[in-house]
Amino acid sequence: MKIWVDADACPVAIKEILFRAARRTGLQLTLVANLPMRVPEAPNIDTILVPSGFDVADS
Repeated sequence: MKIWVDADACPVAIKEILFRAARRTGLQLTLVANLPMRVPEAPNIDTILVPSGFDVADS
């Protein structure tokens, strides 16, 4: 199982919950955003940077 998140629309508190869950379970967590963001260093947590635009992260 993999977790994909539209990080531009996701509240910070939810992202923190997802980070903890990913570290605890080892599931792959990928955050998609149009701005760079800080994420914990973990082999199963990464980000994908997409161009700015309406619903670009949803494609």
